[in-house]
Amino acid sequence: MKKAIAIFLVLTFCSMLLAGCSDAPADGSTAGGTSILNIGTGSVGGTDNTVVEAISSVVNQKTGLKTSTITTNGGTEIIYLLETGDIQAGYSGTIDLINALNGASSFDHAVDPSHMLQCFGFVTWDLPLVVLDNSGIESYEDLAGKRVGLSPVGSSTAEVLMLVLEAYGLTDSVTIENFTWNEGYTALKDGRIDAMVGSWANGDPISGLIELKATKDIRILSMSEEAAQAVAQANAGVSSGVLNSENDDSIASGEEVIAPANSGVIIADASVDEESIYQYTKAVLENLEELKGISNYFDAFEDVCMSVCVEGVPFHPGAAKALKEAGLWEDRFTVYDGV
Repeated sequence: MKKAIAIFLVLTFCSMLLAGCSDAPADGSTAGGTSILNIGTGSVGGTDNTVVEAISSVVNQKTGLKTSTITTNGGTEIIYLLETGDIQAGYSGTIDLINALNGASSFDHAVDPSHMLQCFGFVTWDLPLVVLDNSGIESYEDLAGKRVGLSPVGSSTAEVLMLVLEAYGLTDSVTIENFTWNEGYTALKDGRIDAMVGSWANGDPISGLIELKATKDIRILSMSEEAAQAVAQANAGVSSGVLNSENDDSIASGEEVIAPANSGVIIADASVDEESIYQYTKAVLENLEELKGISNYFDAFEDVCMSVCVEGVPFHPGAAKALKEAGLWEDRFTVYDGV
């Protein structure tokens, strides 16, 4: 990851922010002590983008914190930006947290956990590949020689699907094209690609899929149990979920689709003070009804805020404090102690 790109992104944002805060210190705090959190999010149209934008809106209204979001290619880039200090918080996929810890996949070194302390989980994505119903593609094996659309390079979802394609031995026999979510579904609808990764956030299809289904019938490809096991062995941050007709009417009643699954977690750098992350997390917990009114992605928040997190990555002390006060903390996790 080129630091120059990261700096360009941040400087573009800061040119707008500092117009009204020209004397704000470089460490992200104002003279009055109120933190300015630059928070990384994924591409427009994705669940993470919707969730992070909604949270920032509520936090800015309900607390003294000042937050602003920066669009990136996803979890991998966000962890790099946290490590370089160009942002203070962001989202990450559980697959990215495991890769970063191990210096695997897109990471050329093991990342210190202090740069990616967990705050809370917000979603599990079921991520099967989707094809048009009239395509003749019935299974993953049928994708050989086809054009497959994935989310942007470096995104958590793209990383998950590359593991799936590897499990099927398809890595070298498909042509990968990367899109933002809405662009990808448009390309599938127009026949420019043969398959596009689908996304069901906490069991519900994302908006781009809903729009696609308004004009086209789709088929959701089911992963074999053997492939699901191979993917989970390759990365402990990837699980598998089951979709049925209650999740999507393109699945026949009584049938089930096995899908690779990744979860989204808000993370922050240890350099962010405890009070700021406490206020950020507390604002979410105390304003869930308002957030649910903004997006149904928050409907399952109480169920996933701890359950989807990674045990090997510590929590930020501020987030842990807010979660404990709300009675949501699970003792299987640890809190970062500065060591």
